[in-house]
Amino acid sequence: MIPIQLDTVRNIRDLGGTLAAGGRRIRPGCLIRSAHLAEASEPDLLRLRREHRLRTVIDLRTDQERLEKPDRAEGLEVIACTLIERLAGITHERRDEPARLPDMAQLYRQMMTNPVGVAGFRTVLRDIFAHDYDRGSVLWHCTEGKDRCGMTAALVLEALGVDREAILADYLETNRVSLRRAQAIYDRLVPDHGETFARSVYQAFIADERYIRAAWEAMGEDYIGGTLGIARAEVEAFREKVLD
Repeated sequence: MIPIQLDTVRNIRDLGGTLAAGGRRIRPGCLIRSAHLAEASEPDLLRLRREHRLRTVIDLRTDQERLEKPDRAEGLEVIACTLIERLAGITHERRDEPARLPDMAQLYRQMMTNPVGVAGFRTVLRDIFAHDYDRGSVLWHCTEGKDRCGMTAALVLEALGVDREAILADYLETNRVSLRRAQAIYDRLVPDHGETFARSVYQAFIADERYIRAAWEAMGEDYIGGTLGIARAEVEAFREKVLD
């Protein structure tokens, strides 16, 4: 994993260098994950294109999220792929606040098993697997770069033969940027909305091991091949593209 330091794009890193199947490692400049690009500056976009070979952006948000905060992605190919319909705690459309947000572990289970999620993950993985990495890298993102982005990263890493402890470490890396933000939101909400609501929002903004383990439990033994129906040949071809 290679941190990327930008001024206007949060929670961004290159998965390059991660140990994968057969002792091979992911090539740098191929697979990038991040939060949204709605506030990306031209200098940061230029750096991504020049220094990190960025060619294609996959936007995992809902249509409404994209409408409210459209990506800045000048000069890049953009693919929209919805993984989940509007769901408090994961999607970030403007809306009236509920009394509290639902349990995130349960939301992760739903994300991995509901028909929209299954179809979406099948599409996004095939887009990532089929990408021409000789021409540049691919970046995928949701809003915070945590839930939909995080589980996409987890599936990509699993397809590459990365062990789950390393996948977990990448997932939890989000807390380097999210914990402070979550605490600030919590502190702001408590006086007017109470502890219960503030705590549920805090939990929605952090990466928690319980969430990804709930997703793994819901996925079962052969999610990529069995549930998503992606052939082993597609996975092997992807490995040959991005592993050194």
